[in-house]
Amino acid sequence: MIKIDKDIKKRWLTFALVNFVLTVLIFGAVLAGFSAYVVMAQRSQLETGALAYAQELASLGKDKLTLITSEGAAYIDENPSFSFALYTVRNDGSIGIASDERFIENNTPVLGGKAGEFAVEEVGGHRFLTVAVAVNDSTNDYVKVFAPFDAVAAANETIKTYCAPFVVLFLLIAAAFSLIWGYLSIKPIMSGYIKQKNFINDMSHEIRTPLAVIKGNLENILAMPDATVGQVADMLQGSLKEVDYMSDISSGLLNIVRGRNRSGSKETHLSDVVSDAVDMFADMAAMSNKSLVANLEYCDIPVEREKIKQLLSVLIENSVKYTREGDRISVRLKNTKDGCVLTVSDTGIGVPKNELENIFDRFFRASNTENIAGTGLGLSIAQAIVEGMGGTIKAAPNVPSGLEIIVQLKRN
Repeated sequence: MIKIDKDIKKRWLTFALVNFVLTVLIFGAVLAGFSAYVVMAQRSQLETGALAYAQELASLGKDKLTLITSEGAAYIDENPSFSFALYTVRNDGSIGIASDERFIENNTPVLGGKAGEFAVEEVGGHRFLTVAVAVNDSTNDYVKVFAPFDAVAAANETIKTYCAPFVVLFLLIAAAFSLIWGYLSIKPIMSGYIKQKNFINDMSHEIRTPLAVIKGNLENILAMPDATVGQVADMLQGSLKEVDYMSDISSGLLNIVRGRNRSGSKETHLSDVVSDAVDMFADMAAMSNKSLVANLEYCDIPVEREKIKQLLSVLIENSVKYTREGDRISVRLKNTKDGCVLTVSDTGIGVPKNELENIFDRFFRASNTENIAGTGLGLSIAQAIVEGMGGTIKAAPNVPSGLEIIVQLKRN
């Protein structure tokens, strides 16, 4: 995970907040609408059935309805299906029961009301959806249907009961989703921004001392206006050395940034590039009275020639730099089932064991290299190149002396 820089943390959180609000609005509206639809659908189905049943009863006529109720058919406490009551509206507005129905006598439900309208009423400890319809062959008689509403009401209560914890859980999930989505979306921007900031910070830190040396030398030269070039040659040479050092530093840091870029054309096979690089550095090693030997197996992994050439330049130049006359440098390339393993080892001064884990750190130099010129960026560049290709790089002591760098590249 990339470390989040404070300068862009606010942007990330703002982006995540926008995602969170949009997620809540969209998915929240969908879920709320679906829940409401389910409840309304259940009630609508019940209303449709109750009204159809009431109209069917009304079409039978008053005499037949009176006969049905008097014989005791369909009691609400015994039959879970729709039940009904028959009643008469007198001229003075009072209600008269027109049927001998046990349900009416035991529970005395409210009768009357506007015909065709639905209502939820509680009768005998239960809730019912009710609707009244005028009897077809009568002007004052009505049939009122009672449809069991307990199941629908229970569903409503269940939704209300679980609504609060579900909303809390949904908000937590939405918040986590928004943060992760925001991080993944801004990650490429953070990566480029952090690289640029590290480059600026590193450059600012590393060129401070060379600039101080150059400034001091120039001030000393200005303090001797009559001096000849020969008299100030040491100071000029020292200044030029510091300029070269700053040039190496800037080039090295740029190479680190570029080395992590995965894009680029794959031009040739790995073994071909390694072979060419070994031939190129063989003369350099011979001029230093050191031997460079190679044991290369064919490896068909397609790679970018310039990056592998730069990688080997870093590794072999390091080996040449930190070995003595008569030492041996070995380059091995092995083809494996998963990919290729490139190893560059030497019999030089090596690295103390307690410092081995730090050698890929930017600007790190081992304690036994104080008298050897260097910037401490070489292996950082190598690591950036290898990781940019999706591989791994590690260091280990070379027995009996020296250092071994192992690069593993996988086939895609």
